[in-house]
Amino acid sequence: MRKSIAIISLLFSMVFISCDQDYNTVGADLVGDEHFDFDKYEVDIKAYSQATQEVQTNNLLVNPLGFYKNPYFGDTKANFVTNVSLNNFQPKFGTNVQIENVTLYIPYFSTVDETNDDGSKTYTLDSIYGANPESKMKLSVYENGYYLSQFDANDQSLDSRYYNDMDGLIDAQKRGNDGSGNSVANGTRLNDSSDPAENDQFYFNKAEIKIYKTKFNTVSGQIEYLDENDNVTTDPTKYVVKERLAPGIYLNLNKQFFKKRILDASNSDLYNHNTFRQYFKGLYFQMEQVAGQDGAMAMLNFNNAKLNINYSSVNDGAQAGTAATSKTMLLSLGSATGGSTVSLQDYSYSSAYSTGLANSANVFGNVDFGQNERLYLKGGKGSVVYVDVFGDDKDNPDTDTDNDDGIEDDVTDESYHNGIPDELDLLRKKGWLINDAYLEFYIDNSSTVMGGANQEYAERIYLYDATNNKAIFDYTFDTSTSLSAKNNKYVYGGILQRDNDATSSTYKKGIKYKIRITQHINNILNSSNVNINKNVKLGLCVTESVAITSNKYFKNPLTFGPGAEDDIKQLPVSSIMAQQGTVLHGTHSTDPEKKLKLVIHYTKPN
Repeated sequence: MRKSIAIISLLFSMVFISCDQDYNTVGADLVGDEHFDFDKYEVDIKAYSQATQEVQTNNLLVNPLGFYKNPYFGDTKANFVTNVSLNNFQPKFGTNVQIENVTLYIPYFSTVDETNDDGSKTYTLDSIYGANPESKMKLSVYENGYYLSQFDANDQSLDSRYYNDMDGLIDAQKRGNDGSGNSVANGTRLNDSSDPAENDQFYFNKAEIKIYKTKFNTVSGQIEYLDENDNVTTDPTKYVVKERLAPGIYLNLNKQFFKKRILDASNSDLYNHNTFRQYFKGLYFQMEQVAGQDGAMAMLNFNNAKLNINYSSVNDGAQAGTAATSKTMLLSLGSATGGSTVSLQDYSYSSAYSTGLANSANVFGNVDFGQNERLYLKGGKGSVVYVDVFGDDKDNPDTDTDNDDGIEDDVTDESYHNGIPDELDLLRKKGWLINDAYLEFYIDNSSTVMGGANQEYAERIYLYDATNNKAIFDYTFDTSTSLSAKNNKYVYGGILQRDNDATSSTYKKGIKYKIRITQHINNILNSSNVNINKNVKLGLCVTESVAITSNKYFKNPLTFGPGAEDDIKQLPVSSIMAQQGTVLHGTHSTDPEKKLKLVIHYTKPN
């Protein structure tokens, strides 16, 4: 029976290999050769969770904003601070300058569901987390009073590192409007519109945004709406839609504040990026909960934001009597133009999650280290999992005496199996052709863990080389693509698999994640290249974007041994951006069918 299963698995592997030429080297020697035995080998491995503590959060591509109440992990609050960048240096505003309005637009991630006959669209929002995506929150936007430097204060050759725990420092130095447009410490917020949906009753609205045709009355200083004949109207049913925007944060900011702070600024303050960022240190987005509301959290790309200062003026040098014309000064947010941003993340963990992380099997040096019933993954300031396949260097000391191949000379006993020392050396001597190798991570869906009400699962997890802080070969060589970019590299895997056949009460409940590490294992067992055959420590984390493999720093390195060489200093930035989590069956799960192990399908020469 075991051999039959293995043969079926091999056939599946060969089909998979033929579909992706990047994997053709795996088992390529099988073609035309019938003198092989087929089998499956399972490896017990060591896996353990580690709390990340504070993490570096400056200049993330995607940033969370809002509140996320996870039924198992606890509560997350995310504020945000960003530089504002000039699109044009030393602008000439002209004379008789009057400000019309100031608008800030930050699009959500969304897809179009339907386009109507009048051109309007309906949308579905993506990357909004929480039981009720339209839950109300209080949003306040202030001028940032803390200078965000691009470079380390002690070493200008290094980039600055800012961490998620800076919110108190940023909040203490925020600035606002004094009521007359002047910037003062602890002034009133800048999004002071009379529409509560822009401040006190803010929510992530999925409706498209309509921009109406208007003109600015230079006498009254007010914006007036126009009908289809360009006549002024106060009847909303006659307003003409000039532009339609995809759903996003759309705020009217205090125009007198920006008139004095930007349009009235000296040329030296608007001279270049550096002088402007010293003068105007950016914007601070602060979220507060509304009584009786849990809130929701959106992932946002602030690099796509547009801050428009709309004003009217007469061009310099124009003839007397020349009428003022409307103009727009466009400012940018985010890090795309070299600015700095910081995601300000605060957490209140549940006792169950905190206790699980503190379990002795997760604590280095304890006798049961790595023998976990459960593994915990959580984005942001959360937790990652480390996996030692075939143990680590301390479990497999090198006793090679002839120094010819790095393999122990006395390994012959096939009793070396399932995690005891020398298993790696034994497998290297066998000369197997590796057809498929994978890890399956089953979700703990018990009622007190991930099976609770309103539970949200991490949609994808990412396995990487934690020793060298880089992707493994199986990730790098996988060029498979999907209709959704979030599901690219699906051969490598890590995508949440759901139970679509379950009853209505458990429909689409998350079941497991599967990650293929065929080439990684093949390199360890069969390659003579010392640069790729190392038995490195693997890391596992949740990911917001599988396309991003860069890293950020832990505020305090993770220590796994007595020396600094045992420290891990970085983790994938995609884990820091993500806010969801998942609890997995570990290496010592009480359910033997779901325990974590490495599965290898191989071909053995006769």
